[in-house]
Amino acid sequence: MKAIGYIRVSTEKQAKEGVSIDNQRDRIKKYCRYKGYTLKEIIEDEGVSGGKNREREGFVSLLDRIEQNEFNALVLYSLERLSRNMLTLLCLEQFLDENNVELHTVEGQIDTSTIDGFINFGMKAFIGEIERRQVKYRTKKAMEYKKQKGGVVGHIPYGYKRQGDSLILHQDEQETIKVVNRIYKRGKNLSFVVRRLIELGYKTREGKGFAAEQVKRLIKEYVPVYSAQNGSKIAAEIKEFILSIA
Repeated sequence: MKAIGYIRVSTEKQAKEGVSIDNQRDRIKKYCRYKGYTLKEIIEDEGVSGGKNREREGFVSLLDRIEQNEFNALVLYSLERLSRNMLTLLCLEQFLDENNVELHTVEGQIDTSTIDGFINFGMKAFIGEIERRQVKYRTKKAMEYKKQKGGVVGHIPYGYKRQGDSLILHQDEQETIKVVNRIYKRGKNLSFVVRRLIELGYKTREGKGFAAEQVKRLIKEYVPVYSAQNGSKIAAEIKEFILSIA
């Protein structure tokens, strides 16, 4: 059987868990030798978080390789190397199954070619989702507590700057916000506002030209396509996905 491996580690995970790229690679090779698989390639994402799939070049490449039908098994060190998001894992397993590719892990004894192995996969995907949500919940509560104490939480919004644990107005950025809203109120679209800011020489904090998404956040009367009441764009895409596989 032909196999392909996938390994990933972020700097934080590597220091915390001690599961380095080299360690994962070595364990996958040993697993394939033990199973008698021909390991064609090991795709890696080093120093990349598993949170955003599109930003993982190796992961995107892996999806392309699966469609090419060049191998029969995907081997990981552990399921967490792919993701802790249950939806991502379930979708990926379905994608593998549709392309007749088995999923194996060195740690955790996952082998989706068997019913027991698939059940194990489902349980670990669920447990990973619980852990992900626990971290998200704890982080949210910690930030809420800090905010209640008057601390500055998260990203400093454009138009403000930090002074100790408080935020004060950033006069230059406030002036930019006024210009953005003044241009937009003339009935111009975001693209026009962006072009006009470039012409006037306005820059972001990083010294770059403004993008439409950045400008949109500065417009007080802008009505987003996806409001909080209607759900996010991701939620809408998930709905379309559910309808497509039903």
